[in-house]
Amino acid sequence: MVIEYPYITHLDLTEQTYRFLKDRILRREINPGEKILVEEIARGLRVSRTPVVNALKMLESDGLEEILPRRGTFVTHLNARDVAELFEIRLIIELHAAEQIFQEGKINLFLDAIERPMSQMQGAIAEDDYVDYEAFISGDRDMHMNLVRFLNNRRLIQIYSDLNVHMQVARAHYLDTVENALQAQREHEDMLNAIHGRDLNALKKALTDHINNVKARIQTLLEERGGKI
Repeated sequence: MVIEYPYITHLDLTEQTYRFLKDRILRREINPGEKILVEEIARGLRVSRTPVVNALKMLESDGLEEILPRRGTFVTHLNARDVAELFEIRLIIELHAAEQIFQEGKINLFLDAIERPMSQMQGAIAEDDYVDYEAFISGDRDMHMNLVRFLNNRRLIQIYSDLNVHMQVARAHYLDTVENALQAQREHEDMLNAIHGRDLNALKKALTDHINNVKARIQTLLEERGGKI
């Protein structure tokens, strides 16, 4: 593998190494199934083996890498079952968050919080196609993350954040084949209309349709491309 290495300072070396490797995995510069060579990473970042080994342990906790005894460390794959389980948990958390926003009277606060990411997604689409898929995904992630943050539950937020790492991997891998631009735009508009209309049932239906549609598209692509990513 060919990786362009940044220069890092000698503060929080493990954290910086972790962020570097995580970013490269999410950007698909290091692919699923690929072996991570500790010495090569250490040499490229001009650090000792220790922060690299520690960073790999953190990535293993995230579920992004698998350390196999006597074989080495490999970037993990996702299969159809992984995707189904991740999206099921995501749906449960987001539906719960939607209920809390309505029950606690935080609708206007939530609308304010999602104004920027909604605008970002709209700006990333032109007619029936994406002009900037990464910007769209970033806005989509921020919108849903804002929804969950209104739970004010640190553990649920952490669980959801961990799920998002894997969903980013799946969506980044397939780029704009995962979501049809017009359908994605309609799904987000349905959510926004439900919130403006103070209709919790409509919001829960829009969230369910959106999340299940993304899951189904990823699973279809998984089947077409060998069953794992």
